[in-house]
Amino acid sequence: MRRRHEEPVERDKRQDARNDRGNATECHRDDEHRDEIEHRDVRDLRAPSDEIDEGRGDRHGRGGGDRATELLIEDAVAPRLGSRAEWGPKRLRLPRYIVNALRDWHALSALNEKPLLDALDDLVRAGAPRRELAALRSAIELQLGYEIFQTTDATKIDLSTVPAAILTYHHADVDVDARVTRGRFEHLIRPMLDETAALVRGVVGDAGVAAGEITAVVYTGGSSAIPAFRALMHELVPNAVARDTAAFTSVAAGLAMPGVEEAAAAAR
Repeated sequence: MRRRHEEPVERDKRQDARNDRGNATECHRDDEHRDEIEHRDVRDLRAPSDEIDEGRGDRHGRGGGDRATELLIEDAVAPRLGSRAEWGPKRLRLPRYIVNALRDWHALSALNEKPLLDALDDLVRAGAPRRELAALRSAIELQLGYEIFQTTDATKIDLSTVPAAILTYHHADVDVDARVTRGRFEHLIRPMLDETAALVRGVVGDAGVAAGEITAVVYTGGSSAIPAFRALMHELVPNAVARDTAAFTSVAAGLAMPGVEEAAAAAR
C-alpha cells in the first residue's frame, strides 16, 4: 500500500524536474534570442554611405572655433543622445561612427535613412535606453544637427565673458539643459591650445626673432576671444600689445580682398 501511494509522488517529482529543465532550456533560449536580437540590431546600424568615416564621423576635418564647438557638443549634448548609453548583458553601445557624427551636423544629416532609423527603433525594443535613442532619432530625422551646433556655439561664446552658462536646447524628443563651465571648456580645448603653442613657437623660430622682440599681436576670429587663448599668447609673447579686429567679420573681409583687388584691376 505504501508503495502505491509513493509512486505518484515520485512520478510527480520526476515530471517537475523535467519541467524545470524544460523551463530552464526555454529561458536559456530566450536569453540567446534576446542577445542575438541585440547583436543583430547593432550590426544593422552600419554606415549608410561612404560619406561617413568610422574613425571621425565625417570626411572633413574641422579647425578653430568649429572644432571647439564640436568638443563641447561631444561633452555636453551627445550623452543626451545616447553617446555613452549601454544596454544588455553584453553592455552594448552605439557604433562609433554614430557617436562621432553627433558632434558634426553634416555627418548627422547623412544618417537620415530609413534602415538606420528602423534599427534604432529595434534597439529600443531590445532594451536600449528609450529616452536617449528617441532624442537621437529626432535629431537625425528632423535634421536638428545645425540648430544644436548653433546653440552650443552661442554657449561657447558666452563662456568668454562668464564663468559658467546653461546650454539649453529643446525640440521634439531632444531635451538638453546642461551646465557648462569655463574651466571644463578649457580642459576640453587643451589639446588645441597645445597645438597653438607649438605653432606659434615654430613661426617665431622660423622668423629668427626672440619672442620678447614681438611688439604686437593682431587677434581675429571669434576664438581669439577665448580667455585661455589670450593667456597663452601673453605667455608666449609677453611684450606684445593686443590689437583686436572685428572678430566675426575680419576673416571674411580678408578672404574677400583678393576678389576686390581682381575686380578693381579688371575695371582699369
